[in-house]
Amino acid sequence: MDRPKMVDPRQPRVGQAITGVVLAVGFVAGWPIVLPVIAVVLALASLVGGRFNPYLYAYRGVKRALRWGPPDVLEEAAPPRFANTVGFVFTLAATILYYPLHLHVAAWSLGVLVSALALLAATTGLCVGCEFYVFARRMMGGERSEVEASA
Repeated sequence: MDRPKMVDPRQPRVGQAITGVVLAVGFVAGWPIVLPVIAVVLALASLVGGRFNPYLYAYRGVKRALRWGPPDVLEEAAPPRFANTVGFVFTLAATILYYPLHLHVAAWSLGVLVSALALLAATTGLCVGCEFYVFARRMMGGERSEVEASA
C-alpha cells in the first residue's frame, strides 16, 4: 500500500482561517465578490493542489514570518483536501445562487456556513469536512490509514 501524502497540520489551518475571515468580512461588508473568489481559491487548493494552491503560499509566508519550526506531527493530506472540495462546491453553489439566480439570502447562508466551519477548524482543529471524509472512508470499507489507526 502506498503511504498517504502527509502535511504539516498548520498548513490547512492557515487556509481555513483565510477562508473563514474573508467570507465573514465579505458578508458583513456586503461584498458578494468574495463568494466566487473563495470558490476559485478552494478549487485550486482542492482540485489542482500542489504548486497551484494559493493557501500553500500563504502558509509558507506565515510560517516564515512567525518563524515556525517543523511540526511535531504530520497529518494525512486527503481529509483537508476533501474539506476544501466540499467548501468549493458550497461556495460555487453560493456564487450561482447569488449572481444568476439573485437568491441572495440562500447564497449568503451557504457562504456563512462555509465561513463558520472554516473558522471552527482554524481555531479548534475540528474540521467537519475532514471528519466526514474519515467517516465515509470507514463506511465504504476502505483501509484505515496509519493516521486513523493511531487515533
